[in-house]
Amino acid sequence: MNKNLTIGKVPYTPEEAGYDSLYIERLNEFIERSIEEKHIQGGSYYLMRNGKLFANNSIGSLDYRTPEKPLLPDSIKRIASITKNFTAVAVMQLAERGYLTLHDPVAMHLDEFDTPIHKTITIYNLLTHTSGLLPEGGAFETPYHNYWVRHVDNYDGNWIKAMLTQPFHCKPNTQWVYSSFGFCILGEIVKRISGKPLEDFVMENIVTPLGMSDTFYEVPKDKIDRVIICCEHEIPDNDYEPEGDDKHWALLPHGGWGLHSTLADLNVFSQMLLNNGFFNNQRIIGRKSVENLTHNHLYYNNIANYCWGNGGENPHETGLGFEVWSKKQYNQISPGMFGHEGAGVCWNYADPKENFIAGMFLPYVNGEFNIKPIHRSKYVIWSGLI
Repeated sequence: MNKNLTIGKVPYTPEEAGYDSLYIERLNEFIERSIEEKHIQGGSYYLMRNGKLFANNSIGSLDYRTPEKPLLPDSIKRIASITKNFTAVAVMQLAERGYLTLHDPVAMHLDEFDTPIHKTITIYNLLTHTSGLLPEGGAFETPYHNYWVRHVDNYDGNWIKAMLTQPFHCKPNTQWVYSSFGFCILGEIVKRISGKPLEDFVMENIVTPLGMSDTFYEVPKDKIDRVIICCEHEIPDNDYEPEGDDKHWALLPHGGWGLHSTLADLNVFSQMLLNNGFFNNQRIIGRKSVENLTHNHLYYNNIANYCWGNGGENPHETGLGFEVWSKKQYNQISPGMFGHEGAGVCWNYADPKENFIAGMFLPYVNGEFNIKPIHRSKYVIWSGLI
């Protein structure tokens, strides 16, 4: 056994949960090898099947500045794009209360979109990344990706108008163009309808009712020493006053990124969805909303994907703010699986077919992206299902 392995307390053995313990050993070996190859600085995982938690372990370092400080099962991580799952649930909550429909034009809720070229964009387009708006940095060779920042002051601080000065990447409904900015727009819709910042709405209507006590947009000072840090920009600084371009970025709702959480808390969120929207004696959303969020909306609609070098031939599989898989067997994962990955890196998925939830934190060395640990870890984990 690796001397750096920390074994969290769990109430069940792998076999009691329908899992082969051999693959726990293989997963530990995979993490150790990935650390030795300098792909990651550590790895932690949380595995539950049929409601039985059977693995909650960690290996490696919490903080790149002090490698001897261990990554622990309850360490907190910036979950980046997994935040989109929470924003999508918040939008669905407003739909359930009759404040919007998914096919509302965005212009119905945000006056900034009431222009001849933007008024056809719908909430559904934002949730499925089919708006054609500003792509994620790095998804394409876009040299002026953040050019909008230079225009904020020209529009009296209105970041939406500034962002809409960017040209469309493509016509709406023609391509899957991954856009975190689209989820910032969704966050603004939540704010204007509810009268509360998105961050407050999510905490009050999702995080707190679920009892997710280690999930926040801003980590409390008494918990900062639990935060995983793999590069300089992940160092928490609650006292920082944004200046320059950072001041404009601070205007954006945290719809596409911004949450911090633990694997245990993310498991609660996934369990709520597997329970058709109910957990901890709380109804978060209804069963039909869960089905809508996790249904594969684009696979049969001939929506091309050219992001990150994809050739456009294969339609992209996506739900509403969730990654989903329908008919394809992908990396051992069952069709019907849903969840999301987050930069830095982390991932959290629920597999309804196997009644299985898995989450991992795999912080990169120096924050440098490496795809191998993400995909290979899923092969190892799903192979252990009995």
